[in-house]
Amino acid sequence: MPLIDDVKRVCDRLAPLGWRDLLLAHGLDITAANLKQELAKELPNINRTIKGFEDFAFEGKRGIEPGSAARSLLFHAFASHNVVSENLREYPTLAEFEVIENYVYGVQPPSLEDLRVRAQGELLAIVVFASEYRPASETVQRKHADLCFSRTGVARVGTAEAQYNGKLRGFLPFVQEDSQAFRVLPARYSAYIAVQRRGDRATFVPMRFQVQNNNVNLPQGDDRRRAGDDSRLFWVPLHKLFNGKECIRNLDLQVTLNARHINEKLRRIHLVLKNAGWGEPDISNPPFIFSDGIAELTTKPEFGRGLLVPVVHKNLIEAANYQGKPLTFKVPAGSRTLSSSLMIPATTGARRAPEYVHARHKLSNGQIDNLNNLANVTQAVQKGGYDALHYLDFTGDGSIEAVCPQLAVAIPRRIPAYSLVTAPDFFPNCDQRELLEWTEQSVPAALRQNLWEVSPETLSDSRLAPNLQLKNANFRPEDKTVTAIVCLPVSGSVRQMPLSASPTMRHAYLPDGAAGIFAPGWDVSFDRANGVDHLAAYGLGSPFPEDSKLCAALSTFWPAVAPDAARTFQPSQGPTVSPLTDEEIGQIGSSPWDGIPGPKRVTKNGKNFIEYADYDHADYVESSLQKKFSLSLTGKVDVREYEARVLAMANVYRVIPEARGQWRLFSFRQVQPTDSELQQAQTQATTTLAGIIYRFEIYRPGDPSANPNSDDFRKQLVPIQETATLFVTPLNILLKRNNNAWTRVSL
Repeated sequence: MPLIDDVKRVCDRLAPLGWRDLLLAHGLDITAANLKQELAKELPNINRTIKGFEDFAFEGKRGIEPGSAARSLLFHAFASHNVVSENLREYPTLAEFEVIENYVYGVQPPSLEDLRVRAQGELLAIVVFASEYRPASETVQRKHADLCFSRTGVARVGTAEAQYNGKLRGFLPFVQEDSQAFRVLPARYSAYIAVQRRGDRATFVPMRFQVQNNNVNLPQGDDRRRAGDDSRLFWVPLHKLFNGKECIRNLDLQVTLNARHINEKLRRIHLVLKNAGWGEPDISNPPFIFSDGIAELTTKPEFGRGLLVPVVHKNLIEAANYQGKPLTFKVPAGSRTLSSSLMIPATTGARRAPEYVHARHKLSNGQIDNLNNLANVTQAVQKGGYDALHYLDFTGDGSIEAVCPQLAVAIPRRIPAYSLVTAPDFFPNCDQRELLEWTEQSVPAALRQNLWEVSPETLSDSRLAPNLQLKNANFRPEDKTVTAIVCLPVSGSVRQMPLSASPTMRHAYLPDGAAGIFAPGWDVSFDRANGVDHLAAYGLGSPFPEDSKLCAALSTFWPAVAPDAARTFQPSQGPTVSPLTDEEIGQIGSSPWDGIPGPKRVTKNGKNFIEYADYDHADYVESSLQKKFSLSLTGKVDVREYEARVLAMANVYRVIPEARGQWRLFSFRQVQPTDSELQQAQTQATTTLAGIIYRFEIYRPGDPSANPNSDDFRKQLVPIQETATLFVTPLNILLKRNNNAWTRVSL
């Protein structure tokens, strides 16, 4: 069937659902008898004041512009999540979106010689990319709405089927009827004929172009020290490949994508811990290393082709079994720990195995002995010498490869995409790049220095090779731009279109929405092979909730994915950076995001204390097994709210400088202007606050060595030495220390 027939079928379905009227406002009639001619004609009256079309490329002047999705009005209308209207009763499916995308590239199919001319003599290959159509403010060039490409995609595990939201043009993780469930979040891949070029600001960039940096403070061997992106090689897409005779002139193509993923965390543990009870050939078998049950390319018609969907499991993790028995490992005597997690030290930064391993469920005589029930749980893990249960998660990394027999001779080189299947993102409406750019471009330098404990670095800013130890993946050591985000090559001048400030409320599967690799990361870690650093998923915690606890408790260790749970535990961690509300940590209400209720104020022997969950006994593996994790509240936080919280917390530390290192946050919530305490504060300070108002309650803890014992060793009591309450806006703070009067502090 010709592509135009598929396009007509899509248009016929959507036309009576509001789309005909919407596109007629631009002069395009998707019910025209000769649809091909209608889509090719010039449209002199495109109305870019209609919602969602403000950032449609100024150079776009047709319903379909051959070879350019961004300049095709029909594609933009169907693909942009900003094109919404109460008059649109349904939205395109992913399969329908793909039909229009293929027609963009197939309406005037190039020959192979055409593509070689376009490549200007440079190397061509069949390359697999993850791609997203984004509003202008989130693109590479930031000129107009555009397709963005990366050779790395990030899918996320879950306990419920994927659900596509047509209005948002993306996938969401929420399950309305179950606040403890997580939908799997897919990533979409396509094959392109691509050209290899050096980074170039004028044509394809990449996003967040890196300049040469000779900073001697960077470690030896750090790629940022040696080179900028203008000296690095990037694969840049030229033409999409799809089945049929209309993709490449005079060829009838059959394009197949193949996905392979590996989880080898348990195998890696036993390769490093030589006397942990297992060796070859056992550790080359599942579940020490496995591929099934991680992710698959879906065959559901409504999702089209190339959508990688993580396999749904009834729980995020499960106990491992081998040869019909629970799988255990011998915890080494004299083990190193971080808190109560078994720690496998990195080798000069590289992680050959999961850095942190859950080892608190001891198997003895067929019975599970929960070491969290011991007051000295950390000492028990350090002592070792017992058999601990192994747990599986269903994360992993792998490759997505394209095979096209009809091009095997003409273009023999095939470059696979690097695919990550990672842990849930507890802030799906915040991305690392958004926070990083806000920090760099909007926050004053004096405030920026004390804003984060760990900067929100993005995976797309990394310049490391993909996992070189994946078998049959054809990854190369010199390929250090696999996570970069690029666009189609740009020629000629491009007019700047208005940039929308509205945040994207959907799963972003390109790597600027994922965390970087530092110590060891949330989405991926890194290892070293033959002296070359490379990305690898097996350096993350086993199972991943073991990392989640440590990252969350260390002050937004990975902003935008890991909630800041520093104030959930006794004051031995870092300061709070991005506060969770009292409701989000279960200090009030009944839905703590991690299943561990926040601190509370108690009185003992006439003295006031804050009672915390003991950090060493907090067990995110148990929270996961008991399905206590929830993103029902954190998932509502968009990037603007996240930024406002970080800024408000930083301003608290500006007003009380010693608070960052010596005080602790007890309570945080947004208040309404009708709040009685706020009204009293405004009266005393003769100031009326405007805008979003946050209430902070902080305190200076007493001497930790003098802390009394709680009646429950899973709890810790911390005496209160001094308190302060603050109402905070970006311009003013109302402050009350102890029982003094309220005063105004101007920012």
